[in-house]
Amino acid sequence: MNSELPQDVLVLLIGLSIATGLFLLSLVRTFRLLRDNHRMEVEIAKMEKQSVLQQLEVTSVHHDAMSWRAKTQRQFDALRSELSHRLQQVDQGGANALKEMDAVHQQTLAVALAKISELEAALAAQPKAAAPALPPPFTAALPKPPVPPASLPALPAMDTLRIQSLESELAAAKAEIASAKQQNSALQRALLLARRRAPAPAMRKSTPRGAVRSA
Repeated sequence: MNSELPQDVLVLLIGLSIATGLFLLSLVRTFRLLRDNHRMEVEIAKMEKQSVLQQLEVTSVHHDAMSWRAKTQRQFDALRSELSHRLQQVDQGGANALKEMDAVHQQTLAVALAKISELEAALAAQPKAAAPALPPPFTAALPKPPVPPASLPALPAMDTLRIQSLESELAAAKAEIASAKQQNSALQRALLLARRRAPAPAMRKSTPRGAVRSA
């Protein structure tokens, strides 16, 4: 039957079949491209939405970081001011205590020196012991007086007792001066330890901008 058809009709049918196949292929290709395009549009919309959310999150994190930095800076400034004020109070108290200690030490030393001077003057004013009397010239032997009965031992003289009392007072005054010097050195050591133990103001730490941005 095909042989009875003219040659032109066969060529036309073949060409029409090829055109129909190409048309169908183009339709299938077009459908696939439209579907891929729709899927890409959905993905692009999701990515844009996610990008906007990430941008908002980064902005919020940056704002929170700046707020935290400002709050930390205020706390650090307040702490540094308080520590500086406390350090000044400690230094002022130490200086006042040192002045009072020096004044008390000078007063105690002056009183002790005056007392020592009085004791030395009193010791110098004591009368010296009289020289022993010379024996009388040789005379006729006289009868010896009767020996008195044994009695209580002789008591020390008042001058000796007074000298011993002055010497004891002088030793007590010297001991008092030595104790005052020891107290002065102990107070100076305590003041030095208090100054060393006083907290120093912390150094200022600046947060790097790169760290905030990376956060």
